[in-house]
Amino acid sequence: MTIVHSSKPVIILVPGAWHLPDAWHKVKHRLEAVGFEVYTPKLLTAAKPETPDCTWRVDVAVIHDLAIPLFNQGRQAVIVGHSYGGIVATVSVEGQTVADRQSRGLLGGFSAVVYLCAFAFPQPGLSLLSMLGGTYGMDWIDAAEPFTKPSRPIKVKPQLTPFYSDLPLDEATKWIEKLQYQSQRSFEEPSAFCASDIKIPMTYLVCEGDRALPVQAQESMANAIPGMKIRRCSAGHSPFLSQPDFTTEVITSAAGQT
Repeated sequence: MTIVHSSKPVIILVPGAWHLPDAWHKVKHRLEAVGFEVYTPKLLTAAKPETPDCTWRVDVAVIHDLAIPLFNQGRQAVIVGHSYGGIVATVSVEGQTVADRQSRGLLGGFSAVVYLCAFAFPQPGLSLLSMLGGTYGMDWIDAAEPFTKPSRPIKVKPQLTPFYSDLPLDEATKWIEKLQYQSQRSFEEPSAFCASDIKIPMTYLVCEGDRALPVQAQESMANAIPGMKIRRCSAGHSPFLSQPDFTTEVITSAAGQT
């Protein structure tokens, strides 16, 4: 086994629903420029034209397949979740923090979590759908009724997407064209492990201009989680695109807490 000694944790950037990893490119490049090793895994619940009928559990498996070999080399990691990616980040941490792994005689582990206008559940048993009030009532979502069998992919209506409200029109159009379909079940599966169970440093970036996840909902989640450090910015739902410098600073600050 190769043991890697590094003063910097690796950074794992988890995208939100419908998004591909390249949405992180501005922040990824900035983090790499200051010496971080950065990974941007592709989540299996977002695909096009065929979307797997699966829950967030397959995305957690993607993160573990990436992170655990790094941990076994002695590496630590900061995991960053955007929007839906906050669910994936939270569950990925269960049993895999530095202290958790040390207690089993293992190396490495997650050392911090960062939520970017993300779903961070303060209690167990919640799902993304339950946090939305139990319905897909937003005018920008094209979805079947909850728990439809067989499920069908959830789509974003391009002309109504709220994700890029603070980007120039040409840049917003580019990212809208890249949006995938999202597995319906990924929104409906509840999680028994929640952010309040996490014992490593956590940071929540509240995005005050967010038109997809209202600021009040972000604040409600962040304030309900013990030990959560709250940062704020004026960005919309995609701060990694509209405010990449500040987003990078939030992540590097969180990495420095470890």
